[in-house]
Amino acid sequence: MTVLEFRPRFRFESPLRPEEVTRRIQQRVKENNPHELWLKDAQQHLTLSFPSRDTEAWSPQMDINFEELADGKTLIRCLIGPSPGIWMLFAGGYLVLTLFGLTGITLGFSQWSLGASPWGFWALPVALIGSSVLIIVARTGHQRAHDEMRVLKSFVDEALGCDCFKLAEA
Repeated sequence: MTVLEFRPRFRFESPLRPEEVTRRIQQRVKENNPHELWLKDAQQHLTLSFPSRDTEAWSPQMDINFEELADGKTLIRCLIGPSPGIWMLFAGGYLVLTLFGLTGITLGFSQWSLGASPWGFWALPVALIGSSVLIIVARTGHQRAHDEMRVLKSFVDEALGCDCFKLAEA
């Protein structure tokens, strides 16, 4: 895995049982955790994140879900991405700008068809510029989070004793 894309997802099977996966990751957090990662544990769902004092808006977290398969193996799914609050901020921003642009187009065409000055069309460039700014900010945040994404990936690899994400690519 040389390139970590936006919100990369991985899925692989492990011979370890779900309890063992949880135990190994918890043990690594307690005993060998140079980046002082935090672990939130819900039943068959783990979230690895950086401590709040060290995080920026672009700091990623890793969600790990696992389920036991019929053959005794464990299916592990991982997602590395921004915190839910940041994700919703961008989704809300795109939604607001899209609605603003659509309202501007509708208003502008209505004004134009009535023979009035179509000033409503001015909302479209504002929405496009705003969307472009959001895209640039998101890409910049992704680039700045790249090293932290690698830390999360390496942490899980070492905790489970394999290059698990390479298994996901196969």
